[in-house]
Parts: sequence; C-alpha cells; structure tokens
Amino acid sequence: MKIRKAILLTAAAVMASALAPTVAQADESAETCQTYTKRYFLGSGSTITLRVAYVDAALKLCFDDAGVSSAVPTQTVGTTGPGAATGWEITAGPAIVEDQRPRHVKAKYSGSLRNCVVQVNPICSSAEPYEIYAEYAPPEIGPAAPFFTHGPNGAVHYYEDA
Repeated sequence: MKIRKAILLTAAAVMASALAPTVAQADESAETCQTYTKRYFLGSGSTITLRVAYVDAALKLCFDDAGVSSAVPTQTVGTTGPGAATGWEITAGPAIVEDQRPRHVKAKYSGSLRNCVVQVNPICSSAEPYEIYAEYAPPEIGPAAPFFTHGPNGAVHYYEDA
C-alpha cells in the first residue's frame, strides 16, 4: 500500500510540474514581437521618374516589460519590370541597428543602384548609394510604430508609391 501511495504521489508531482510554466516559459510569454515593413521605390534621379528598383526595409522589434529587448533590421531588394528591362541592378548592403535602448531604436539600411548595358562585357554606371532609416521612439499617447525615412534625393530618388 505504501508503494502504491508513493507511485501516485510521484505521478501527481510529475503531472503538476508538467502543467506549471517554467521560468523560461514565463519569460517567453512576457516577450512579444512585431515586424514593421516599409517599401520604397527607387528611381535613377533623372528627369524621367521611372521607378527602377525597390527596397523593403523591415524592422523586427521584440518587447518585454522594460521596453525593446531586441531589434533586427532586414532588407529585401529587387528591380521593377521597367528597371529589369533597362538593365538596372540593385545591391543590398548592410542593415544595422545604430542605437538601441528600451524606448528608442534607430536602424539603417544601405545599398547601391547602378545601370548596366548588357553585352558580352557589361558596361555599368557607377554604383549610387541609397540609405533608408527606421526610428522607433514611442509617443506618450497613441500607437507606437517605427518612422521610416530615407536619404536625400540625388543620384537616387525615393518614392513611396509605384
């Protein structure tokens, strides 16, 4: 009888420990993550406002009770139909977090855009840099989301719509 009670008590303890959240599970449930994405179309900076490429700048923010616990910027690039047809190439550079604090994050996305005449030995223009920024600084009132901006219009022009 004593052995049976010991087995039942051990089984009950195992079941209770399986149902109770561990410290790691409690920490995981306290953290939430959200990814914010902004698409910019890039133009050549000429008088023709042709959108030749795009950049999808994404910022994944994870939050815990203290604020931002992690920030991960990523970018995806590509050419538009007209951009691919006319020989434009876009190259993604680094996407980095420049500043991270519990209530402030600043990320930078960079890369380059160039035009190549496709032949046996392609002739390409110089690579013109692009820069995009995301900044998260939640307001006292209202929704908190990163604000995306870009570098100045120069050899590369930035557009928010196709």
